[in-house]
Amino acid sequence: MNQTQDSYRGALVGAGIGDALGATVDMLSRTEVKEKFGIHRDLVGGGHLKSKPGALSDDTQLMVLVAESLVEKGETDLRDIARRMREYHEATTGQRSAGPTTTAALDAIKPKGKDLFAAARKVWQAKGGDVAGNGSVPRVAPVGMLRRVLVKELVVDTIGVCRLTHFDPRCVDACLAFNFGISYLTSGKDPSKLLFKTWRFLMDSRTTREYREEVGEEEPEQDMVKALKSVNDLSYNDLRADGLAIETTQAAYWLLLEAIDFEEGLVRAVNLGGDAGTLGAMAGALLGARFGEQAIPERWLEDLKARKELEALADKLCKLGEPQK
Repeated sequence: MNQTQDSYRGALVGAGIGDALGATVDMLSRTEVKEKFGIHRDLVGGGHLKSKPGALSDDTQLMVLVAESLVEKGETDLRDIARRMREYHEATTGQRSAGPTTTAALDAIKPKGKDLFAAARKVWQAKGGDVAGNGSVPRVAPVGMLRRVLVKELVVDTIGVCRLTHFDPRCVDACLAFNFGISYLTSGKDPSKLLFKTWRFLMDSRTTREYREEVGEEEPEQDMVKALKSVNDLSYNDLRADGLAIETTQAAYWLLLEAIDFEEGLVRAVNLGGDAGTLGAMAGALLGARFGEQAIPERWLEDLKARKELEALADKLCKLGEPQK
């Protein structure tokens, strides 16, 4: 297995492990996590979601659906992705673990409708244009892997997949920042330059016609670029796992860049508590892309229910993501 394939597997498998590890302490405070577990580091399940050890939550299951669509279609077919998500949503009524924004958007989304983003837009508008949760961020990772060397397509497709459920520009920017990290790290590039490269990419993306037409030209009051620029000024105790897109992405980048290895980075992520499942998935994907699947502890790999499925999808995305000669 070459480095690129190892990174691709690391990204998807890492997301799954981060989600499963974080689910146990999801919605606990940092103090509660410490009091209950000391340091939480095993795939034991439980928590308020009553998850089974090594099982994926809805947000990561939706990431799998995106990956399956990309692999089968060989491109980003938003209608197909919307259909798959809607069907999964209908099939899991009564046992959902997705957040309120994802749930509300998938309740109303119409995969055959003229405007695929209408449901997410209505959810956003109903909350006064202030719904910037992080639920869509882990889901876009397969797009970053498919479009690893195609910058324009990376921007357009990431915006589209994000806005199927999360319409807020802050969510879009968080997804773009996260997905640039996925594409950069799976390309085997220098992590020490990632932070600068990411905020430059996001600034450049905002100047494109596609971004301006889909998202707008107004600079957000809460800015992902500023959050990235301040990463190096933070300490571990400053990190926030509060379920918001920009703060969670900022935390994921800090954890990635400060990590000495996959395990240490992911353990620090989930022990923040809060929205530990989503932050775990995001940090796990970035850490896996950086260090590769071979760096993930074997005990976690053995306990992850969807390991083989995620590895197979990663291998196919790796082939599809290769530069065309």
